[in-house]
Amino acid sequence: MTPEYEIGTSLLAEFEQELGPTRKFLERVPEERLAWRPHEKSMTAGQLALHIAQVPEGVLRLSEPDEAPVPDLSSERPQPAALREILDALNQSAAYLRQTLPTIDDERMSETFRVTQGGHVVVSLPRAAFLRSIMLNHWYHHRGQLGVYLRLLSVAVPSSYGPSGDEMPDFASE
Repeated sequence: MTPEYEIGTSLLAEFEQELGPTRKFLERVPEERLAWRPHEKSMTAGQLALHIAQVPEGVLRLSEPDEAPVPDLSSERPQPAALREILDALNQSAAYLRQTLPTIDDERMSETFRVTQGGHVVVSLPRAAFLRSIMLNHWYHHRGQLGVYLRLLSVAVPSSYGPSGDEMPDFASE
């Protein structure tokens, strides 16, 4: 019997659909404002943009074993020195997802994935649900957050699912 790969292919298709708008948001971060933050408790614009670029690959890698520890979120996030660093990280994420997602069969996607902390399970759900929630929905959440940063920096916010306050969607190019 041949394994089925519909779930991974579907997740990759959604990622590809969202990659273009996400790239537009990241490209608009002013390089000279990478260290800017809207509040002392907030990430800098560069840290947020780099996090967005790295989330897809990082979450997929986290989900590859059956169980993984909660990532250490206590340390300071890396501060990129240049916009190119952010865009390179996004390209690396895209390449990893394109290479990896189509190889994960539906049976593996349906298996339970657990996140643990101190020997206790804090998240337990099918791998596909984890990827949809943390790899994709979490990614969209931070893209929206970056839109607020762009607005506060007086940078035109790209359209994503419809018009932004600054531009209409270009359906022909998306």
